[in-house]
Amino acid sequence: MRFYGTWPDGERVWAEHPEASLLLVGHCLARPADLRDGLAAALERDEPRLLMDWPGAYAGLLLRHRGEVIAFTDLAGQFPLYYTSAPDELAIAAHPEVLTGPRQRALDRVMVAARIACPAVLPLWENRSPFETVARMPGGAVLRGRPGEVRLSPPLLRAADLDEVDALRVALTEAVALRCADGPVSADFSGGLDSTSLAFLAARHTSVEAVVYHHPQVPAADLAEAVSFSHHDERIHLSTVQGSQDTLPYAALPQQAGRTSPGQRGAEPTRGSLAVRRAMLRLRHAKTAETRLHITGEGGDAIFGAAPSYLGELARHGHLRRLARHCAGQAALRHTSTLALAMRAGRLALTSPVAALARLSRRLLRPDQSELTWPDAIAWWPVDGAVLTWLTPLMRAELAEAVRDPGLAECLAPDGGPAQMAMRTELRLSAESQRHLRDLGALDGIRVHAPFLDNAVVAAGLAVPSGRRGDPFTSKPLLAAALRGLVPQAVFRRRTKGDYSAEEYHGARVAARHLYALLDDSRLVAMGIIAAEPVRACLGRLLAGAPVPLGAMSQLFATENWLRCLENPFDWS
Repeated sequence: MRFYGTWPDGERVWAEHPEASLLLVGHCLARPADLRDGLAAALERDEPRLLMDWPGAYAGLLLRHRGEVIAFTDLAGQFPLYYTSAPDELAIAAHPEVLTGPRQRALDRVMVAARIACPAVLPLWENRSPFETVARMPGGAVLRGRPGEVRLSPPLLRAADLDEVDALRVALTEAVALRCADGPVSADFSGGLDSTSLAFLAARHTSVEAVVYHHPQVPAADLAEAVSFSHHDERIHLSTVQGSQDTLPYAALPQQAGRTSPGQRGAEPTRGSLAVRRAMLRLRHAKTAETRLHITGEGGDAIFGAAPSYLGELARHGHLRRLARHCAGQAALRHTSTLALAMRAGRLALTSPVAALARLSRRLLRPDQSELTWPDAIAWWPVDGAVLTWLTPLMRAELAEAVRDPGLAECLAPDGGPAQMAMRTELRLSAESQRHLRDLGALDGIRVHAPFLDNAVVAAGLAVPSGRRGDPFTSKPLLAAALRGLVPQAVFRRRTKGDYSAEEYHGARVAARHLYALLDDSRLVAMGIIAAEPVRACLGRLLAGAPVPLGAMSQLFATENWLRCLENPFDWS
């Protein structure tokens, strides 16, 4: 076993037993005595899932002295494990490049294209890495293997003994309290519900050096709320870090291509790499504050938000009065028809995921130009028709073939619906954003934690029916209920959300020459994944200030940048 890269203090934990050795990587918050006792119990009962019950979020490797290897990952996927298997070898790593040799670096075209054009189709890319020869364990999975033999078990969620809201309250308060046990912390404090709530929970245990980001030229409408909320607790000390031309999205791309550190380029393409300087402003504030660790609100939207498909869940379970009320509320918010939303919800309730995959396959072969709207997302697999046209016909045919794979539907939880699938997808994306922040922090010796992504919090969130998370009349009612009495009610009365899209538009205009240069020498075009002209046309609309699919555009340019970084390989030896 070898260790590579930068690992902050406490992110590698060993536990020994006469029968096995256990390595945990990530944020395991258990006491050493609990680790020893839990390891002994797991071995005695041959139940490796017992090793996943400690507080925190972490992945693990159990090396049994009889030759078996057992690996497991956190539920959200913040600490992923990758693996390759051959008749005489089983290799597992925390970074996919470790498992690739000079002749094994062929990219997985389906995975790369799906992340750009079909990010909501989680089963299409969940188990893949960017490399053809390397697989990724899905969040919460358990792998048991030895050379030539691999058995992968899906996540298993145990029923909680508490009411759903109480379970979330207990999991969240413990997640924050354990991180504050050794002294002051720093925390994001945007004035939004997620990071602000965590900061107030932390302030119940210690002083909090809070930070809010503000760009004076393109404000996200967060600063006033953050300042106002910070006055509710004298243990919260708020500082503002100001953005500039250099911290805009896309500003760092010209300097990033030559980087070779895995922590700098990431294990996989991620949108966060486009705004790396903005993130570093917040993290370096944490370093200046000399706190133990920095807390982010990443994962809050996934746990406490609700995808539009929750309306279909209300219809499927026969909650017709609530469905009618919510359709009316959502229609008023989005200036659309109540009847149209109700009809979409009813169709979704009668549609199986397999039938929806078949429809997606046909759409991939004959894409339209329709942009993805909120009502369109009342679906199993919402995709943006305009983004599909970015792909070459050959690439769309490859994706359509992958979508038709009968094994794809087997990835679905038997009792899960489209809203839970959307939640799992959002969790995975949040985990990747948090991993990027963690990697950036590690470069400067900063420990970055996301309590919302702890196993106990994720498990409690997944246990809540999707219909309880959505409400057109209240922002994140489940979060407000779970933290009632612990966080000022003024925080939950906020109905707006900080919007950083203006900063993305401004950053793209400033970096326009470089973005066009990336397309002129596009690696994705050379691979036959995208066609340059439709992407150039969309970039032109972005620069003109017209609505465009920002998420897909960001993922595309993040991938272009990542592919260039990959051309400067890191020496893993």
